[in-house]
Amino acid sequence: MPLKDNDMTTSLGEITQKRQEERARVNLDGPTLRQANGMIGSIKLHDVSSRGFRTDWPEKLLPGEKVWLKVPGIDELPATVAWELDLMIGCQFEVALRPGAFSKIVNQKS
Repeated sequence: MPLKDNDMTTSLGEITQKRQEERARVNLDGPTLRQANGMIGSIKLHDVSSRGFRTDWPEKLLPGEKVWLKVPGIDELPATVAWELDLMIGCQFEVALRPGAFSKIVNQKS
């Protein structure tokens, strides 16, 4: 669930405590992220769960902004920015990943 405006976080540790499930560390190079304004960039996907992911992004994004994650071999995945901290973002998928898609991401090599 995206954080509300009054849910101010000050550290990655506080953000991690709010997660609904554990994420798998992937540190995957190759995916891209697209913003609603059309900006697309290559990212390093740090971790992923069936409900969301964490990555770096070169400009500030606000909670609630729409993005699309594209991982090679998987359809583009719509998501919403849940939090931003020092140009790192956590996003929640609009629809939870199916087990097959999750496994495909986790088992990819950089």
